[in-house]
Amino acid sequence: MNSKKTVLSFSWVRSCVLLSVLVLSLGACAGSGGKSVYTSSSAQNSQSFPKTKLGNYKRNHFNLYAIKDEITIGTRFMEKQKKEFAKKGWEVDPKNQAALKKRIETIVMRLAKVSDLPDLPYEVTLFKKDDVANAFCLPGGKMGVFTGLFDPKKGLVDRNNDAQIAAILAHEMAHASMRHVTRRMTSYTGLGIVGTVLTAGVAGQLGQDWGYLANQVFYTGTSLFLPSYSRRHESEADRVGLFYMARAGYDPGAAIAVWEKASALAAQKGKNNTEFFDSHPASGERANLLRSYHADAVQIQKASLQNQAH
Repeated sequence: MNSKKTVLSFSWVRSCVLLSVLVLSLGACAGSGGKSVYTSSSAQNSQSFPKTKLGNYKRNHFNLYAIKDEITIGTRFMEKQKKEFAKKGWEVDPKNQAALKKRIETIVMRLAKVSDLPDLPYEVTLFKKDDVANAFCLPGGKMGVFTGLFDPKKGLVDRNNDAQIAAILAHEMAHASMRHVTRRMTSYTGLGIVGTVLTAGVAGQLGQDWGYLANQVFYTGTSLFLPSYSRRHESEADRVGLFYMARAGYDPGAAIAVWEKASALAAQKGKNNTEFFDSHPASGERANLLRSYHADAVQIQKASLQNQAH
């Protein structure tokens, strides 16, 4: 046999073996990283809830990232968002909105207790931006809410309606608990740059490959750092968010009302990068999806209220 061919063949086999071991070990590490610290709500919550189609969704997905990596990613992007606001002189956690922030935090904690990842370090930041009708949840549970969400004309929710606020927050929380950002990053991660992303990117040495992946899953225009999701992930967040708010005892009909309003607002005016329905495409289909699960959600809500009464 030609010695040169033998060397090349051995080199190719060795590379394949090493790459396979790397991918398998990283996958195992990511899986154990999430399960060893963060347990599901079904394991922690002893209250009884009816089994429904709404709650019968897939909870475990292949992911190259550990939960601790997601917390690092979320913390970093929230810091970037705050710095951008500081540069422009926009208020972060305005003192005159302390009561609203406290209300949001109370709702978030209530939702978190019944979520699939209740132990994430959920934290709320309120951004004073009345022309931005939006909210978001970064990997790891860092949540941002813009004051424009509560604008009487351009916003989507009544600040005095906890169920409507819960509908928005539960949807955003579902993005984090379903790990949509890192699932999407996993799908974008080519085998050739797995090592770079997991060791250099997450560790803090933001390399070129990490920057590329971040650009695929975050919208970084007009000084906003918002996660960008596929339609499939948006639909999953709609469903899971409805499940969470119902388990927390909130009126599931509020979610339908919010998306009906979003659809109506989207139809009335052209899109711009500050609107909720740009990062969350609004259409009648989303409200229809929620309607299809409404009966299930009502059953779950009633069970939750009964549990709270006892």
